[in-house]
Amino acid sequence: MRKRLRQHFWSADGDPGPFAWLLAAISIVLPIFGLILCLIGGARIMQDQEHGWLMLAVGATAIALDIVIDFVWAHPGVSESDEPELNRRGAQLAGRLARVAEPIANGTGRIRVGDTVWTAEGPDCPRGTTVRIVSTRANTLIVELVADRDAPPSAR
Repeated sequence: MRKRLRQHFWSADGDPGPFAWLLAAISIVLPIFGLILCLIGGARIMQDQEHGWLMLAVGATAIALDIVIDFVWAHPGVSESDEPELNRRGAQLAGRLARVAEPIANGTGRIRVGDTVWTAEGPDCPRGTTVRIVSTRANTLIVELVADRDAPPSAR
């Protein structure tokens, strides 16, 4: 169902479709409309005129509907990225081989990946050892030793 709904709101190239633009326009107008109705309804209630409570209820409903639209439309599951690791540089490095720049002692050291030196956690090893990046924790790379025969000739 969610995939079918997404097809109505987004075109094949990922741009918003006409229903998405309509929903965006409604989401802009609803809170303004709701606020105006709440103010007029409140004024009518204070003046003891009829339909004041009805206008207040419709205005509050419009504001609530806008909030629901915003939360459903802005839900992360609706706008999934085709590159989920885009802003998580450490996670992009998982599986790559690197050289130990500063010895890993007591489980912590530094490795060089490209032109950047990263903090690393893993088994104790001397400088120059080839390691494989397994995962990340915050800005720290988790590494494991690579057998010399598994390392490419340039990393030996």
